[in-house]
Amino acid sequence: MSSEKLIAEDVMRSDEPRYGSTATLAWSGSFVRCGENDSIFEELPKATIVSVSRPDTGDMSPMLLSYTIEVQYKQFKWRLLKKASQVLYLHFALKKRALIEEFHEKQEQVKEWLQSLGIVDQVAVVQDDDEPDDGAFPLHNEGSSRNRNVPSIAALPILRPTLGRQQTVCDKAKVAMQGYLNHFLGNLDIVNSREVCKFLEVSKFSFSREYGPKLKEGYVMVKHLSKVTGDDDVGCFPCQWFSCWSNNWRKVWAVMKPGFLALLEDPFDTKLLDIIVFDVLPTSNDDVKSQVYLAEQIKEHNPLYYAFRVSCGSWSMDLRVTSNGKAKQWVAAINDAGVGAPEGWCYPHRFSSFAPPRGLNEDGSQAQWYVDGKAAFEAIASSIEKAKSETFITGWWLCPELYLRRPFESNPSSRLDALLESKAKQGVQVQTVRSLFNP
Repeated sequence: MSSEKLIAEDVMRSDEPRYGSTATLAWSGSFVRCGENDSIFEELPKATIVSVSRPDTGDMSPMLLSYTIEVQYKQFKWRLLKKASQVLYLHFALKKRALIEEFHEKQEQVKEWLQSLGIVDQVAVVQDDDEPDDGAFPLHNEGSSRNRNVPSIAALPILRPTLGRQQTVCDKAKVAMQGYLNHFLGNLDIVNSREVCKFLEVSKFSFSREYGPKLKEGYVMVKHLSKVTGDDDVGCFPCQWFSCWSNNWRKVWAVMKPGFLALLEDPFDTKLLDIIVFDVLPTSNDDVKSQVYLAEQIKEHNPLYYAFRVSCGSWSMDLRVTSNGKAKQWVAAINDAGVGAPEGWCYPHRFSSFAPPRGLNEDGSQAQWYVDGKAAFEAIASSIEKAKSETFITGWWLCPELYLRRPFESNPSSRLDALLESKAKQGVQVQTVRSLFNP
């Protein structure tokens, strides 16, 4: 499989001087991935084509094929359903970035040559304001841009008309797509680009263990968030009177987790714009019509728009997507994540609690929960007795004459000072932090 270099071998040096605001090297039109601190992937993920399907039509065009892709990164696994048109868009987006970066690098080389001759002091850099349709905006980095290979012929087996039986067509498309994924997923720079991260539906919140497993993510439109920012221009006055001209919907990145739905400005951003936290839904009858869900599709006045609403308690949020299929996928994903047992927060929990059981051995938690003080004190005594090298104790009103086991008449060795003294004689270091409040 042949490939083409994204950019030339020469790269821009990070110690080059900047010349003016318009000639700054942080060119807004270059689709270079973020710095290492902003990278999402620390290592290469693995992607496998699980299945290939197409609608039941007489058209044998490969553009109608849909690919189920299973992606694994560290301990996280998730599945993506992508159409051939989406893969084609990713391919052209990467090729567009290649051309822009190559043009920018050649322009910088010419600028260095002119400045070395003292001909010009400033060279204007042409800005590329044509942002991709997926809502991502370009960002530039001064790091190395070498070894970025994107196959140009690899996409041809996906697009070339294929003749034969349906199973044969699907098998050929599966092999071609697997080869294409393996090629560009083998480069960490390309994997961390905005185009690929958007395609893989990942963000800075995707792989944080404290937030739970990796679930659905992607761009959506919301109306309740203000579009006014420091860089936005003020719209004209007449446009504010016509809804067809003044678009109040804002494109944001939605992150789905078992306990919440978060909105971000961008997949590489960590600042929350808004969040809706899931709570236990009210119990409903066995009747399907009366069943309560977190998300449901809503009708728009304009039939070209597709929207759904997420509601929990007194909070609700309307979101819009670009197709009816995407709206159904979001509704199904939100309802499955919120109500699905056992990690779903909307599922009826033990003892009518607002949260799922935590501190269990299954989730690897070191903390334990106790019903009363007797069980807690016995566990503290057992932990101190099992100490081998060090014991650390902190708390309010720490009394050395406190008995940890009941009844205290038959357990004199369980008194805290006696227990710590015996462990200190065995060579165990005892450290205590006391919080005293003087009136």
